[in-house]
Amino acid sequence: MSDFIYSKESIKKGKLTQNVQSIYQQDGPSVEEFHGEWGSLAVSRNLYNGFQPYENSEYICVVIGGPVLYFQDNKFLNNNSGVAGTQAIYDRWREGVIQWDEDLSGPFAILIINKHSSEVTCITDLMSFIPVFSYQESSIMLSTHVDLLANVADQQANIDVISKVDFILHGVVTFPFTMYNAIRQIKPATEYSLISSTSEFQSNTYWLPEEKNMYQSIDKAADDLRNGIQKYVDLITNEMSHIAQFISGGEDSRTISGLLPAKSKRDAYIFLDHMNREGKVAKRAANAYGANFNLAERGKLHYLEILPSSTNLVGGGSQYFHAHTYGFHKSCKLDEYPAVFGGLFSDVSLKGACVKKFGGSGRFPFVPHIKRNDHSADVHLKNNTFTADVLSELTKRRQAHLDCIKRFRSESAEEWFQLWPISMNINIPNLHANRRLFRTYEPFMTKDAVKISAAVPQKWKLNRRLFQKATKPLLKPTKWLFHVDGRLPYYPWYINSFVQFTSWIKQEISERAGLIKGNQGPWTEWSTVMSSPDWEKAISEYSSGMDVIAPAFKEKDVSKLFESNDLNYVQKINLMQTLYSDHRRK
Repeated sequence: MSDFIYSKESIKKGKLTQNVQSIYQQDGPSVEEFHGEWGSLAVSRNLYNGFQPYENSEYICVVIGGPVLYFQDNKFLNNNSGVAGTQAIYDRWREGVIQWDEDLSGPFAILIINKHSSEVTCITDLMSFIPVFSYQESSIMLSTHVDLLANVADQQANIDVISKVDFILHGVVTFPFTMYNAIRQIKPATEYSLISSTSEFQSNTYWLPEEKNMYQSIDKAADDLRNGIQKYVDLITNEMSHIAQFISGGEDSRTISGLLPAKSKRDAYIFLDHMNREGKVAKRAANAYGANFNLAERGKLHYLEILPSSTNLVGGGSQYFHAHTYGFHKSCKLDEYPAVFGGLFSDVSLKGACVKKFGGSGRFPFVPHIKRNDHSADVHLKNNTFTADVLSELTKRRQAHLDCIKRFRSESAEEWFQLWPISMNINIPNLHANRRLFRTYEPFMTKDAVKISAAVPQKWKLNRRLFQKATKPLLKPTKWLFHVDGRLPYYPWYINSFVQFTSWIKQEISERAGLIKGNQGPWTEWSTVMSSPDWEKAISEYSSGMDVIAPAFKEKDVSKLFESNDLNYVQKINLMQTLYSDHRRK
């Protein structure tokens, strides 16, 4: 869980607690409130051990998330040690020696309040893995949850229709905008300061992913990457005897398996509609690394059923269906582990998933990746669903963000358009949900992985060149275990092109012969969800939400929007989520 809401103006005791707990449909967290001449603050309980709010006679220090400390040991992560981690960060900050980009690793957001001077300091992590939002009109407020901030600032009805359209089309809201006209997301890797006598934050960016190729050798970069993520895992698990991880039919979870200590008991979880090819490969991988395989089956309508609760949890502008663990955090008791490891972010940061390219995807996955130079995120948007003026304004916003990225990444701006801040990437709501449900750790979000991603040329990321070199020793136990896409992850791309081609031929023949049936992948079959009576019922139930965003649409009939081919299936899911959110406000 763990969010904060700060207001420069005092707010009646209890109101902030009520608003914080409102984002949870059940099992709302305990909330601690602080009040003084400096304003008001509410913080929900941090699931990560050692990171509860720390207060002394002069300061209040709040840490959101569970950053790994690189200036001391992290033994407190394995026990309910209260404020040990928070106080360690505060002490180092007070000494004036803290380096935010080196001393802390992983997602975090920090708020420090001087109770005597009313000065407020807010620090965001390298990529804004945990985003922070600001409201600076009738008062000054900060929060880690955008809807929570809108509720407290009384901005629920002040909707930014352009951002709504942005979300429906792209699954994200272009930085720094949010779903609300008066609320903005603040920058990553930045320390903000607010002096009591001023009404504006002063900012100092402590790190920027500038386009500087820091490595002469891909082998050196690979070694540093492997050593960096291994150190991160070791610092977390040093005192842990029983941990959990997510397992799949792919290579990222195998890499995580190779990083985790063999001496610890490891439970590996996968969530599927039913046992299928993905599950069978995942089970073999878990067995190869000595982990206990656990399959949790979900209903065919699971993702529709969790729409309300997951939407509330991740907040406006984040795709709810990345909250894959919702519900399973209780049934699988994920919230009882001291650490649960995932493999998020490797594709986008280390394998060039955001680089527009020829080959290697869709119909012919065995074709090597070649970067395309004819794509730009700033082209004028076209879609028959929305009015021309709305699309024109949205295009300007996307152009402005791309221009901002070009100032520090001229050659790879198109890639980093979807990476900086990480809220521009559609997959990050997975973290937004998980960190509020259990103690999740993502090794590919460590400071080393982030910095190396920024410091190497794009060509090293394509065709898994860097990733394969870095993870090869970790993949040895599954050297001959196929990835579900037909590759052998242990080997480089030039071998796998032939291997995958052979697998692709076999799969094509099997599918056409009817030997492969049903859902064989990790995610739900949205065609089943969207053809169900429950989907039609949801359209009817949430259709009143259309009143809020109707000015942006050419067609006002909600049923016709879902029947139209002008929106693809993901955009229709985004529309459903948007209608739910606006229906809830009415």
